[in-house]
Amino acid sequence: MKKIMLLLLAAATIASCSTTMYNADGTKMTKQQMQAARAQHVREGIENRRFTINVDRMYPMRMPARHLSSTYSLEIKGDTIVSYLPYFGRAYYVPYGGGKALNFTGIMSYYEPRQGKRDETRIEIGVENDEDTYVYTLSIFSNGNTSIDVFSRNREQIAFSGEME
Repeated sequence: MKKIMLLLLAAATIASCSTTMYNADGTKMTKQQMQAARAQHVREGIENRRFTINVDRMYPMRMPARHLSSTYSLEIKGDTIVSYLPYFGRAYYVPYGGGKALNFTGIMSYYEPRQGKRDETRIEIGVENDEDTYVYTLSIFSNGNTSIDVFSRNREQIAFSGEME
């Protein structure tokens, strides 16, 4: 009897945590409608150059992948990029004290979106700060999943994965 009660309690808890989205007229959205709305939101963010990617994993070149427990992100605001990303790897040249690495705000020198395979958009972003020159290559899928490759002149390449807000 206790097992049945625990099972019912667990089922009720899971059911109450489910996410339900509604249309403007108050009706529930189907799974296809939610996917279409998400894809539209992603497409608008890319076109308007206004989006944030929350990063949850990093892939250094010479180390195993790591799950990130802190909140790291990459934000695009018009022609500005706000990079708040960790860096692990080999640095060929850094200023005394370690420098900024991938924690900076800068003006993009270029922003080139291209349609990739099926539901993927690839964006190449160039940015330069007082320490280094960077190329960010973003692969953003219509469901919001994203991968980021960062190439630097003075540091080894590093990759990240996360989700677009």
